[in-house]
Amino acid sequence: MKKSTKGALAAGSAAVLLMGGAGTLAFWTADAGVDGIAVTAGELKIVEDDCDDAPWVFDSGEDEADKVYEAGDLIVPGDVLTKECSFEVQATGEHLRATLDVTDPVRGGSLAPADLTIDSSFEIGGTPVADGEIDESNDGDVVEASITISFLGTALNGTQTQDVTLSDFGFSLTQVHTP
Repeated sequence: MKKSTKGALAAGSAAVLLMGGAGTLAFWTADAGVDGIAVTAGELKIVEDDCDDAPWVFDSGEDEADKVYEAGDLIVPGDVLTKECSFEVQATGEHLRATLDVTDPVRGGSLAPADLTIDSSFEIGGTPVADGEIDESNDGDVVEASITISFLGTALNGTQTQDVTLSDFGFSLTQVHTP
């Protein structure tokens, strides 16, 4: 028998003996009980929303009266459409903090995204909501929201007769964890 084969058999036998011997080593253990706890999660919701019923309005500035936008109305560069609506916030939970924003719409049509800007602002009781921040103290508050769509027409004459459909957008409350 070759020396390498004998060495391999000896190493294998030693490994088997060591593994078998490892099972005879005793380990100490200790346990201690911990009281359980019952927890209940808070919530973060937008409720009592009247935004679907609120109209889009041409914001004509101070010189003329605002006009409700109707399907088929044609916009021109510089036009601003605004929707003002309100909703109630439910925000419960210790050190709950969230940001309030308008979601990006799904866009369809030929008008380039660069030709429109979408902005939003929020107030509670006439006071602007700084950086869209909501916390547990706002539970039950009514948020006055304003969404503004501005038609920039950056492509000059290239935006004439172009169209866009904005759908599937709304408001979002996103929790930001505060320890």
